Amino acid sequence: MRNRLLVGFILFAFIATALLVIPIGITLESHESSNTLSTLKRDTSALSALLTDALNHNDLARAVALADSYAKSTKRQVFVVDRGVVLVATRTSQTHDGDLIKIANSVRLRELAGQTKGNASEGPQFYVAILLSHVATGATPDHDVLVVTYPVKVNNQQIHRDWTELVLYGLVMLALACFFGLFVSSSLVKPLRRIGTAVEAIGSGSLDVRAPVTGGPPELRRLAESINSTAVRLINLLQAQRVFVQDASHQLRTPLTALQLHLENLQHGEGQPGTDLAAVIAEVNRLSRLVDSLLVLARAESTSPDLVTVDLHEAALERVEVWRPLADELQISLVASVPPSAVVLATPGALEQILDNLLSNAFDATPPGGLVSVESSVSDDSVELHVLDTGPGLSPADRALALQRFWRGRCNANEGTGLGLAIVDQLTRLCGGSVELREAASGGVDATVSLRRG
Repeated sequence: MRNRLLVGFILFAFIATALLVIPIGITLESHESSNTLSTLKRDTSALSALLTDALNHNDLARAVALADSYAKSTKRQVFVVDRGVVLVATRTSQTHDGDLIKIANSVRLRELAGQTKGNASEGPQFYVAILLSHVATGATPDHDVLVVTYPVKVNNQQIHRDWTELVLYGLVMLALACFFGLFVSSSLVKPLRRIGTAVEAIGSGSLDVRAPVTGGPPELRRLAESINSTAVRLINLLQAQRVFVQDASHQLRTPLTALQLHLENLQHGEGQPGTDLAAVIAEVNRLSRLVDSLLVLARAESTSPDLVTVDLHEAALERVEVWRPLADELQISLVASVPPSAVVLATPGALEQILDNLLSNAFDATPPGGLVSVESSVSDDSVELHVLDTGPGLSPADRALALQRFWRGRCNANEGTGLGLAIVDQLTRLCGGSVELREAASGGVDATVSLRRG
């Protein structure tokens, strides 16, 4: 991946540099030729004034000296012709150059400028030809023409230097592009490699490994955070599965053993069949309750939170009415005091299960003639649900342990599963709340569930 990114970056830089350098080079080439010809015209105009003055004074020697001096300082050649007769020539070969003679003879009222084909010794030349304002002795107008030439090859050498500089500039830009491409590709690939290594480690069983969330672009950091959160979720699911299997195997062993003993007694005709059959049915019921509770815990631990608004007032009254026949049978008073404004955030069905488990525990702890009440209090951002009983209560140490799985208390004679409060704790945390066992004013237990207000 790194090589593909680098090659793509360099290819893009090469195309961009070529699209920049080539038009600039063509523009410079055209400008160099145009500038050379413009300079040649300007110099020719200035030189023509000096040569006209010398020729008007019949000072041909001064005219030759001016031409030679100008030619030496500028690498240009000067050629003056009068009706085919060469008056001044800074280079002897010009006197036999048919192109220059033809150009000089073609000048009439305006200057001529362009490029000659040149000969084998001189090569192509830029030229400017201009008519001199010279009057010969005897007041007869003369036809003197000044031709100034400049070798095209010298101009081409400058153009070649310009192209060389542009190519070097392009190579430097490509080198910088390679450097930055290497840097950018590394900044992308290294975090991806670290993330890939972390994912491979997690997949191979190293669940404590996390993808690095520092370095690299924000998109890769968010990817690493997503992978880490997924890993945490996976670890929680695996741990929940492990705990479920351990708890199930441990808690199912005892009733299965008792069930096996009673069945063996029935098989061998030992003991009392009616008593053993009742014990078998009781153990089967206990196993059913235990399996149901374990399944509730497993589903709660594997469920993703999807909170909705739930009317606590309506849910509490509905569950109280469901439990009222049992309360009447156990001779326990059951009352509810929940204001209509008690609306909370919870997962669908969780609040009903929380109430059922808390009421079941409260009934187990409350003696006949006692009272179980369901109350709530509303604050700015939370709602507290209270299920209070008038039982013997729990010590502070027992209240701290009561939320653990399979805890039933040393003095608890009821045949419960010890999972009710653990289910309440798991469901409450799934809803984003918390549960706490407090001491009630009556001496019993005040099971307090705090949920976010809807």
